[in-house]
Amino acid sequence: MYFPSKKDIWLGFIFWGIILFIIFIYIFGSEPVGMQFITYDSVLGTIISGLIIGLLLWIWFGTGYRVERGVIKVRSGPFKSTIKIGEIKKLSKTKSPFSAPALSIDRLEILYGKYNIMNISPKNEYEFVQLLVTKNPRIQLDKKLSK
Repeated sequence: MYFPSKKDIWLGFIFWGIILFIIFIYIFGSEPVGMQFITYDSVLGTIISGLIIGLLLWIWFGTGYRVERGVIKVRSGPFKSTIKIGEIKKLSKTKSPFSAPALSIDRLEILYGKYNIMNISPKNEYEFVQLLVTKNPRIQLDKKLSK
């Protein structure tokens, strides 16, 4: 089962703001301050700009979590990782701002393995947690999650 990432509006403004800023540079043809080294009208500048836009779009539309065959496959654009559901010890809610494969600050913290932690933000959090608990009833839930 696939769970897309929850998306915060402020993060959307950042992602789409950067994309639109780069596009406007090419539309209006003015070299912005700080980009004199790689100019907007050079081949290298066009390639780098295209790669940045592509990466941001890939992360925005490609961040999600697939639960299948006893694992959670976490994907955020080109970045992938896997969590074995049988190794999950604890699930808790967090608002950690640190980098994670999540597009929302409202996250689930997964404690798994010996000392591994991953923060994710599934759109349908309740259904995601219930699915994990049915596959591994030993998962300890935070008070905020047990409804």
